[in-house]
Amino acid sequence: MTLLLVFLMLFFGTFALFLGGGLVGQGYLYQQPAPKMPLRALIAAVLVAGFITLWVRIDRGSPGRYDTLPNFTGFTTAEFTEFEAVRWSASQGKLKLDDAGNPTETVAKYKRAAGGAFLEDGTGAPFDKRGVTPAGGQYMVGAIRVKGPDDAEPVRYNATFKDGPGAQYKTYTPELKFVEEKGSRYVEVNQLGTLYVPSTATVAVALMLNAGLLLVWIVAWWAALRFSLGHALMFSAVLAAITMLALMPVLFKPNRVPKPATPAQQAAPSTSCAPAPGLHPFFV
Repeated sequence: MTLLLVFLMLFFGTFALFLGGGLVGQGYLYQQPAPKMPLRALIAAVLVAGFITLWVRIDRGSPGRYDTLPNFTGFTTAEFTEFEAVRWSASQGKLKLDDAGNPTETVAKYKRAAGGAFLEDGTGAPFDKRGVTPAGGQYMVGAIRVKGPDDAEPVRYNATFKDGPGAQYKTYTPELKFVEEKGSRYVEVNQLGTLYVPSTATVAVALMLNAGLLLVWIVAWWAALRFSLGHALMFSAVLAAITMLALMPVLFKPNRVPKPATPAQQAAPSTSCAPAPGLHPFFV
């Protein structure tokens, strides 16, 4: 029903534009409007309104995946409900290193609870990127291991950080991500449970939809209303830009309404860069 209303709104709006613009524009540019202008305007309105409605329908199934050129992201997502946190141990603000000079690692397993938060197996503590173990040892999460939908085994995703002097401590980047060790997938620390997968196919479909929008405007003005190709290209470029920048965000907006945060998510620990209690200030 909503899509029908969107189509009708677009149809009547574009029909008025095509009929009025066709009569006035062709009367001014060519002295004589094309014959059967109401029928031509109807066909053009069905083409444009139908294409835009189809795009809204596609976006409803995958919000944000196939957006307009200024906004589309070019990735798909997959959800996961458990992962392993690879912790780096520290003492007095310095990382503990093994004989090879690499940080010593321990693993803690986390599973998504009913409320949405990820809790550690055994302790029930919510995930935090750095903190203190029950035994009093300091740690920071240097990586996570996640098994994606097409993975045979869990894959390592390294935290984005920068080294301190002498590589004795690590500092997380302001927008912390866990990036696939040998790939392009990633997990954002503020969106645990969502695996972002850069997708060439997604980019291709988004480009096709954006190009298709320009094409239907051209077909409407040129083939249906019988404007010259030059005038059709000029009108279509302006109207396609207005559609992408002003109209499509309004039509997509109902598909992008975020879900209310659950009580568990509202109570989840902060992921700011402030040091956790008991941690050396450099160990952030």
